[in-house]
Amino acid sequence: MIKRILYIILPLMFLSCEKIFINGDLDGMWKLKLVEMDGKEYYPHNITYSFQRHMALLGEYYEEGIPTYYKAEFTYNGDIITMGHFYEYPGQEGVCNMDDLKKYFIFDETVVFTVDRLDDEKLVMHTDYGVYYFEKW
Repeated sequence: MIKRILYIILPLMFLSCEKIFINGDLDGMWKLKLVEMDGKEYYPHNITYSFQRHMALLGEYYEEGIPTYYKAEFTYNGDIITMGHFYEYPGQEGVCNMDDLKKYFIFDETVVFTVDRLDDEKLVMHTDYGVYYFEKW
């Protein structure tokens, strides 16, 4: 009897599973290491970008305390990442104050990144503002 139940339940469990990672090497958490902008180099402290499915999460890593995060929708097509509809999380829904995103080197309500390098360890992408260097975290 138990075998019969397992034969019925086990396949149903796998049918309900959904593929979570759809963006290849882009999916996961990336630590921003360097930004080259206006002929200068910036070394951000504890800034992370996370990509999963169609949502990006921008945040700061803290040893203690609860950081503020910003969510954004994004699309990834070939070597183009388009990110927009930023909002503070947890908290408000809708577009956040764009000044709050400057520490993440986001300056427009919609940002178009061109991916220059992407593998399981490094991500390099650029916008009209500069070049962003990430390491998988």
